[in-house]
Amino acid sequence: MPNIFKPQISFLVNVLAVSAALAASDGLKSPSIDGPSLDQVATDSKDVKRHAWRQNRNRMVAAQPGLQEDPSSIIIQFQEHDLPEWEETLRAMFDSVVIESWSNMPNLQHVTVSGDSRHAARVIEHIGQALGIVEFAEPDVFYQLGATPNDPYYSTLWALNNSGQTVNKDRGTNNADIDANLAWDVATGSTSMVVGMADSGIRKTHEDLAANIWTNPGEIAGNGIDDDGNGYKDDTWGWDFWNNDADPSDDNGHGSHTAGTVGAVGNNGKGITGVCWNVRLAALKIGSANGSVSVSAAISAINYCVGKGIKVSNHSWGGGTFSSAMDTAITNAKNAGHLMVCSAGNSGLSNETSPSYPASYSQDNILSVAATDNDDRLASFSNYGATRVDLGAPGVNIRSCYKTTNTTYSYLSGTSMAAPQVTGVAALVWSQNPTWSYTQVRSKILSSVKPLSTLSGKTVTGGVLNANNAVR
Repeated sequence: MPNIFKPQISFLVNVLAVSAALAASDGLKSPSIDGPSLDQVATDSKDVKRHAWRQNRNRMVAAQPGLQEDPSSIIIQFQEHDLPEWEETLRAMFDSVVIESWSNMPNLQHVTVSGDSRHAARVIEHIGQALGIVEFAEPDVFYQLGATPNDPYYSTLWALNNSGQTVNKDRGTNNADIDANLAWDVATGSTSMVVGMADSGIRKTHEDLAANIWTNPGEIAGNGIDDDGNGYKDDTWGWDFWNNDADPSDDNGHGSHTAGTVGAVGNNGKGITGVCWNVRLAALKIGSANGSVSVSAAISAINYCVGKGIKVSNHSWGGGTFSSAMDTAITNAKNAGHLMVCSAGNSGLSNETSPSYPASYSQDNILSVAATDNDDRLASFSNYGATRVDLGAPGVNIRSCYKTTNTTYSYLSGTSMAAPQVTGVAALVWSQNPTWSYTQVRSKILSSVKPLSTLSGKTVTGGVLNANNAVR
């Protein structure tokens, strides 16, 4: 930008900064939570301010479980520019510090803000676009993990092999399953196949998960050094993007359950088996103990997968708010060849008219999954969509691992339970064909579904996942 315009822009920024400050002080404050406020923290210590922000954010989420967005932070997409001073000025208007930027998306920033996040996003977007340095700014949206709990073993895993047995007092229909037992004659997975589990974390010591937990080959445990240079110290088996630490242990249960469906150790004489017996599960914790999931944490998890070359990730969470930042991250993942398997949502609505994200983003590296029951019917709670939901998979009365002890298993129902069935099959297909692209894996899964009249007009394929067809 020519220097002759800088005084005028500087004046504009100063005027709007005053306006923003006045508006922020006029009833647009963040919810009040006991604890250190950002104003009380020394402004010259960015790490302290980040820590204070995270503490306050966690208190807010604990106090308001249904909170739909973080009132104290926003995500900014900067354009390529040579005006770093204006970028800093925009952040200074709302006393912001950068919480995180992403290596594969260097112009995307998650920042703290004082006052109201929606107001801050509007002002920064307006001024930044006038300056030609901001593409968009938006609050960090919260989604929710979906789940419904309770208990154990293979004969009760109707989704994998349904002979009409009764599961949780519900008698099924013969062959209303994914034919996993037939698929295992051909493939049971590979220890070189890594799946990113973007969820509430994983119980690393669970008897059916421990042997399949991923180990980061580039990191040395416990030395406090970022050995692989990806921005995370001691991320030996994943990362906790919610609390920003190296311990992505599950404090909700949902993440261990989805991980077990994807890849609980098979044929080990314990508990259950996952769809993919042999696999490595990377724990990418993006949610709180009570099930809130932030867009910023989800972006971090996707960015982590791209950086580590992880080909597929499971996303059993969602909500009704579109995020431009998440859209950007998904496109970046697509360009890197990464496949995302997403639950369609549990509202019983059409995603054509009531979108659920991330399942409803339009990129073709997303597989959107509805839930079916043990009679091959669309589950009553499941979202659907003739052009927005790709296929169905079992998601009712699914038994899998849980967080409580190393030997706990529970029943859960939801599209959250359906998505990891598809992720597990993707891992099987990719382990068979390691040079395939995400489009080839996606095409193989979608072209090999079992047609169901109950899914006709309800999903793109009109069919339910079939592991046996997919691996043959």
